[in-house]
Amino acid sequence: MALSNSQLEAIDQIYINRRLDNQIVMNERLAEVEEAVPEIAKINSQIATLASDAMRSSLSGNSVDVDSIKNEIKSLGEKKKALLLSGGFAADYLDEIYTCEKCQDTGFVDGKSCECRDKEIIKLLYSRSELTKVLEVENFSTFNYDFYSESLVDENLGVDALTNIKSVVEHCQYFINHFDTEFDNLLFYGLAGTGKTFLINCIAKELMDSFHSVIYLSASQLFDLMAKEVFNNDSDSVYKNVDMDDLKNCDLLIIDDLGTELTNSFTESYLFEVLNERLIHQKSTIISTNLNLQEFQERYDDRIFSRTTGYYSMFKIFGDDIRKLKKFSGGEN
Repeated sequence: MALSNSQLEAIDQIYINRRLDNQIVMNERLAEVEEAVPEIAKINSQIATLASDAMRSSLSGNSVDVDSIKNEIKSLGEKKKALLLSGGFAADYLDEIYTCEKCQDTGFVDGKSCECRDKEIIKLLYSRSELTKVLEVENFSTFNYDFYSESLVDENLGVDALTNIKSVVEHCQYFINHFDTEFDNLLFYGLAGTGKTFLINCIAKELMDSFHSVIYLSASQLFDLMAKEVFNNDSDSVYKNVDMDDLKNCDLLIIDDLGTELTNSFTESYLFEVLNERLIHQKSTIISTNLNLQEFQERYDDRIFSRTTGYYSMFKIFGDDIRKLKKFSGGEN
């Protein structure tokens, strides 16, 4: 995934702050040591002078002098450690401080992103999706098939709820595993409480953990953001850190509970623009709705309906109301 310039700047700033913070600690340690053991200040001054001499000799190609100077610096370093120990400090008390020893707070090891940087990227992606806490409990590791019954059969699909959800989850896994190579969009529909949002969150976590940018919006949040964009009114926006470019360019856009918003020609036009732009640029979208397909067609104009039926893999999710089942079972999902 290619991070945006603002995201790259945010990551870079983390490492700048790390180096500054550690340098502050180092300066405090140095002042503390030099006050307690004044001779160390002289040694540090000698080492700095020798390092400058080594640089000049290296530039002039005098390797013999460079080796000699390095030996002097090493000897002074050993003397400094002995003085630190005699002064009651650890021998490495004035060694460089790094938050991450592997990359030495650069974010890279041998030209590749350090695992600490990868973690920061994931944290950034999670923060922008606003799903951090939710995904700790709603993910594939906590997905529970027990809430789906084999005795409940959908007459139109001709399958029971358990068989159906297993098939849907299998497709979701395929969607995740082939996300970077096969363009697809998903539409989940069915009654409230059947696990559509939970399943969406499972997908979101898997993709964010593999460094994909995901933006999750309920239908009401989407149109709240629309008001921010169109009317320049961000005081009530729940998504102050997301703009129209993010909606068009993030790796995955999730629109949850579509159909719960107040629909008019203005909001429909905005929705069509978002969906159409993402189709044009081959950016995946997931939509969930409590509406059935007939209600969906009646609710939205032909342009939106044709886009979703023509370019989305559509899955009906049905079963008992999981929220009610939870009250009695105390289970997850």
